[in-house]
Amino acid sequence: MTTSDNTKEKGLAVQTTNPNRPLDPNNTSINNQHKIIYSALVIKPQSTINLRYGYGIMQPAPRIKELRDMGYQINTVRVIESTPDNIKHHAVAKYVLTQIKPIDSEST
Repeated sequence: MTTSDNTKEKGLAVQTTNPNRPLDPNNTSINNQHKIIYSALVIKPQSTINLRYGYGIMQPAPRIKELRDMGYQINTVRVIESTPDNIKHHAVAKYVLTQIKPIDSEST
């Protein structure tokens, strides 16, 4: 896996399995958001807060639902977590990828 230089500049640790097609954090298309979320979940479970502030996904829940509808097995657990401005939130969704499968870069 490689990290694109553009994501490094933005402070985003977005990974891709195809070094010839790095993920672009400036591309806010739903398809690209799916790829970013999947790539992040492969690394480790991610919370709504992590996905929003660390990866630039403004509405993670609908994107997770769409990934589930595509067949990805993603569980949700609830956690207590603080935002970067130190506000504590209860019952934040943390998403756990339970089965790794390659995401089709052409169809999503």
